[in-house]
Amino acid sequence: MKKGIGLAALLLIVFLTACGNSGSSSDNSIEFLVSGDSVEGNAISTMAKKYNEENDANVKVVDVPYEDMATRVTNMVRDGNPPELIRTTKFSPLWQDQLLNLGEIGKERNVDESLFIKVENEVKALPLDLTAVGMFVNKDLFEEAGVEYPTSEDDIWTWEKFTSSVKKVTENTNAEYGFVMDQSEHRLLTMLYQFGSEGIRPNGNGEYQVNQETNEGIEFFTQLNNEGVMPKNVWTSGANAASLFKSGRVAAYMSGNWQLQDFSENITNFEWASVYMPKEDTRATNLGGNYIVAFDGTGNEKATNNFISWLYKKENHEQMSRIGGYLPVVENAEVNYQFAQESFEIYQNEIDASAEVSSYMQTEIVAKQLIAEESTNNVLREEVIGVLNNDKSIEEALNNTTDAYTEAYGNN
Repeated sequence: MKKGIGLAALLLIVFLTACGNSGSSSDNSIEFLVSGDSVEGNAISTMAKKYNEENDANVKVVDVPYEDMATRVTNMVRDGNPPELIRTTKFSPLWQDQLLNLGEIGKERNVDESLFIKVENEVKALPLDLTAVGMFVNKDLFEEAGVEYPTSEDDIWTWEKFTSSVKKVTENTNAEYGFVMDQSEHRLLTMLYQFGSEGIRPNGNGEYQVNQETNEGIEFFTQLNNEGVMPKNVWTSGANAASLFKSGRVAAYMSGNWQLQDFSENITNFEWASVYMPKEDTRATNLGGNYIVAFDGTGNEKATNNFISWLYKKENHEQMSRIGGYLPVVENAEVNYQFAQESFEIYQNEIDASAEVSSYMQTEIVAKQLIAEESTNNVLREEVIGVLNNDKSIEEALNNTTDAYTEAYGNN
């Protein structure tokens, strides 16, 4: 009998020891869900490998299809088994109560606080890699037409001057169009900000509204389409704006820094350049990118925070940004890119000179994803398409847009 008790005690000791070893091992084990790392130079995977080697850790990067990320994470949260860490652009209100507060790390590592995603004074997400809207020109067409484009902040176009310039290009070359813009609400808002729009904001009663400059910007955009300066079928039918520009048939293209690597590697039929964007009233870009989100209840919170803090250390963030072609979010970061260095410097200048609205709408709407069941994704875009198709007036389109925002977010 005593022998049986002794054996049982020995087995119990072995079991508890194994559990203890397992727990200490899991303290360094992190599952990091990302999308698109393989097409961005494997920047995240490279940094995870570096961290693992330096810290005897086990950060495992799992590439998840972009369209599946939110659903996969939501299902994991519902099952009580959330991932330690994700990189995402989409959020769910089901996540809100299970997210770690990353504010202390963000402040300690000098992350741009205007880009923090806050809910009830807690930082639920930090920007990881930044994107910004910008302008490209076909240098060959401009030079052939004898038309100048801005090469410094001192000679930035107004939108009127920009329009007359690209018209001269089309009149004096074989270019089909003066200007093209992605069929994107994000890009359109950039133009509206430059006209003085303050975005779509709530008043004191929680009702969303726009200012008169928003109306004026849409009027100008509609005019460009109706006059043929822009190919209307990009917005009304979804024609590919990037392909049009890459064909060499368009003088100028509003898109963003995510195009730089592709253009550097694949445009061989003409010379292109990034240039300062026009303004009518205000210098502005529009910011975007991915956020890093960490979950509570995994048992690996300390290890997760340690990795996040390391990732935002200035030299590590610079390395990640260089590999991935990202704009940095850590203050005073200096990135020596592997391509298009001058273009990246123009984008950074645009960000530094931009009005507050350039980050406001992005952070505001992302935060709303964590607290609101409804979404206003692409509402403005679809309303403006209706204007271009002569289905409604600009006033009707803006009223529909603000009503949709009020319905979705007015009580949040």
